[in-house]
Amino acid sequence: MVPEGGGVDLAASDPTPAYMSWFPYKPRRHQDKAVSHAAAVFEGKEVGLLSADCGVGKTIAVLSGYLATRAADPSSRLLVLTRTHSQSRVFEEELSGLRLKTKDRSALSATSMVSRVHVCPIKDSMDTLSSNGFLRACATLVRTGRCVHYWNFYRRDDAYGAPKVRQNALETVNHLTDSDVVTREVAEDRSADQGLCPYELMRWCARRSRVVIGPYGYLFRERVRHAFLASLQVSLSDIDLVVDEAHNLPEHVLDSEASVLSGEDLMWLRDHTSQILKDIGVDWLGEAIQFLYETMMVSLDRLGPAGELQLEKWEAVPRWIEEDVLQTLLDRTRLSLEGLDSIPTETPLDRLVDFLYTGSRSVESDDWHVTLEVRRGWREEPSFSAARLKVRPLNAAGLIAPVLKAARSVILMSGTLRPTSHYARLMGVKTARLEDLASPYPQGSRLVLIDKTISTRYQDRGPSLWRSVAEKASAALSVMPANKSALIAFPSYQIMRDVLSYGIDCGFRKRLDETPGGRIEVIQEAVEQGPHAVFCVYGGKFSEGVDLVTGGSSLLDMIIGVGIPFSPPTSYQRALQHWYERRFGEGAGYYYSTAVPSIRRVAQLVGRLRRSPSDRGVVVLLDRRFLRYIEMFGSDIAADLWPYEEVGEMQGAIRMFTEAEVGMSGQP
Repeated sequence: MVPEGGGVDLAASDPTPAYMSWFPYKPRRHQDKAVSHAAAVFEGKEVGLLSADCGVGKTIAVLSGYLATRAADPSSRLLVLTRTHSQSRVFEEELSGLRLKTKDRSALSATSMVSRVHVCPIKDSMDTLSSNGFLRACATLVRTGRCVHYWNFYRRDDAYGAPKVRQNALETVNHLTDSDVVTREVAEDRSADQGLCPYELMRWCARRSRVVIGPYGYLFRERVRHAFLASLQVSLSDIDLVVDEAHNLPEHVLDSEASVLSGEDLMWLRDHTSQILKDIGVDWLGEAIQFLYETMMVSLDRLGPAGELQLEKWEAVPRWIEEDVLQTLLDRTRLSLEGLDSIPTETPLDRLVDFLYTGSRSVESDDWHVTLEVRRGWREEPSFSAARLKVRPLNAAGLIAPVLKAARSVILMSGTLRPTSHYARLMGVKTARLEDLASPYPQGSRLVLIDKTISTRYQDRGPSLWRSVAEKASAALSVMPANKSALIAFPSYQIMRDVLSYGIDCGFRKRLDETPGGRIEVIQEAVEQGPHAVFCVYGGKFSEGVDLVTGGSSLLDMIIGVGIPFSPPTSYQRALQHWYERRFGEGAGYYYSTAVPSIRRVAQLVGRLRRSPSDRGVVVLLDRRFLRYIEMFGSDIAADLWPYEEVGEMQGAIRMFTEAEVGMSGQP
């Protein structure tokens, strides 16, 4: 499997090169290049970016490349980070298949982690609605000995000793990791049989596993990373890392390191200041509460019609904070259960401490932004209770790069990491090894239509535009044979509602609308039963968080993208643009802060269309501005492109495409 000397012979002339020794299938087009790239990155202990279209098979390619270089090293550990649990399932399935092909299955042990709240067998009986509230309730039940599932897993040697794993629980851990990929379902089923805590079972299985799958936050939240690595009993330098859907990473890190304090929080803190000072014993905490309360009061008077006001850092961060005391206060909010979930900032006091901690970090550089915002619906007369102070970072690379560079090796992969060199800059790894694979799909299997007559820019929006969009979407849907489902995406739910108010002819497809709280399973079940027109938003669960595939082929044959999902021109967005200007030069700010993430959301949607070489379909982009950014979709799109002006031209192009498909299939 590994050549003598421990290297991977990437230039081997053998029909089956060493880097393909673990690959279990007949490679798809370009898939061997993905395996070779992954193997080279792991072998060289580098950071690598891999951009390859949906359907190439990046998951098995990267896993095979890892095993080609690390199989002979039993101490190696691979951590796979995904954005959603549904994306983790792909890794679970491929690892299960790889285990079946090995003589020693325990040598490829794997565990997929989910948060404690998702698997708790008694969560429905807890008097709490939020995940943070659940963590506190969980801690209380354990501390008081009332969680039988936890104490069926652990025992105490004496009244003051640390919990020890019971022998039967340890035997279960060993059995599971030796015999199976430990998924959420496996852990829940076995825990139910033995009355154990599923989360603790997964956590101990992860400690024994060679491959661990989990969410981004396990490594890319500063206050979680150390606890997670300590639980695995490894250091970051011991870890090989794979980040799936890595195009999401910069935005995820910026959001996860932000801190918010609401007007409701400050009112509660003022009312309870005396008790807080009595319990905590930190006098300056009371002064900090009053300081932030007055900041919010004064700033509300300066608030403009947009409901947002940029603040100077000194307006939101008290200067008399004692860093060592603040760190002690922060430590008090941590769970005592060796928890790997996020910091439980449930009470206003916890959120205050978290806000002060983030604020103290912000004064150390120009890489942070402070605002006062008022929630939508309160624009005319801003309400104190609806106001929020927010501290957010601007420098994603400064938060990402130290993690990537400290790991043993890293693969960042996605179907939309284009241009790869630009994403390398965004994540602070300009010298990373880059691979952008050409499309594996046959030419002529996709038609991309771009409307040259309309634009959804802010100044053009109104009833006439939304009516025109509805008419053009209807024209496309009605002429496209309803063999499969269609996805129609919008920049926001409000725009979706405005367009749908004019009615859309879905052809012979049933209509299904995404809602903010909608479940991914709903769309999966619906499109598996028959053709649907699914109306959704860019970057949402339905456009990115679900894989609409059956038997390896896409369940979609049409994508309609309404407008470009540019971020609203908030003060934070402007600050982000200015930060990129300073970092990358004049003209780079708009490109990195606005164009790249916006077009990427559309590219993610378009990528859902083809998942196998036999898939064919039509993309309709309703905004002439797409022509300005077309190169960001990849070089292969040029052959598929058809800009049009008249609806009749668009419908004629779709008919020609579908008639050609009938001719190719030989069907009447």
